Amino acid sequence: MQKTILSNKFFKLGISLLTAAYLGLITLLAYWTFLYEIRFRNERAFEIIYIAASVIFLVLMLYTRKELPTRIFAMALLLPVFLLILFNVSRPEIFVPPLAVGIIMFFACTAGESTKVIMGTVYILLYVVGLVAFAVACTLFGGSSVETRLDVNTPAEIAANYDMAKIDNLNAACVSPGGKYRYYIEDVQDNARGRVIIIVEPNDLDIEYRYFTLVEVGYTTRVAIHNASGVTPDIRWIDEDTITYTFGDGEWRTSTVQQMKEKNYLRFLRIG
Repeated sequence: MQKTILSNKFFKLGISLLTAAYLGLITLLAYWTFLYEIRFRNERAFEIIYIAASVIFLVLMLYTRKELPTRIFAMALLLPVFLLILFNVSRPEIFVPPLAVGIIMFFACTAGESTKVIMGTVYILLYVVGLVAFAVACTLFGGSSVETRLDVNTPAEIAANYDMAKIDNLNAACVSPGGKYRYYIEDVQDNARGRVIIIVEPNDLDIEYRYFTLVEVGYTTRVAIHNASGVTPDIRWIDEDTITYTFGDGEWRTSTVQQMKEKNYLRFLRIG
């Protein structure tokens, strides 16, 4: 009976159509990481679930590799995976599982040889030319500065230059009184002395889900720049649109949060 069900063409077709969910998931993930920064409440749990889901869908796609829907999905999967790589080039845990699934299914599915040759050529050109163009764009327009957000994930060699206990307290109070804005502090290494920058971004555009948050990071405005790194500032909100700060020299300065710039859709290139 089990053998009959597994070999039933309608059952296989149904499973084949079901594998569209994986293509949809990867496409949605690429879309999300283009517009937002995904912050998981438990990143380790996400990685386990993500890898497990990729393995399960790989098995289902291998089982239905002769079905037309699976062949179409297998040929299409490497396109959103390419976008996923571009938007998350520094986060291999995001793109490696679907990349492995995409490569395996490209060769395993029973699409015609001419189709594989054509699509394979297109993907080789896309990946090689696209990734080279990405690297060139980052080099030409992204600048040589290294920007590091000061928080619990700050590398030890940079954190050693700051009073991180104080930074943690500042980050805990980063949201404006009405919740419209939040600030964060950034260490910038772009010359011999470096810089410390206070940046304000919207706090009311994030999208909350049960296991993760889509954090809006495309809108920012720099309210203060100190031309030497390693200086831990003091920061306070005066009201919803006004922030006051000092960089340890005893002089408090005040900045009004101006209207945010238009969203930077090219942030993955480190432009702007």
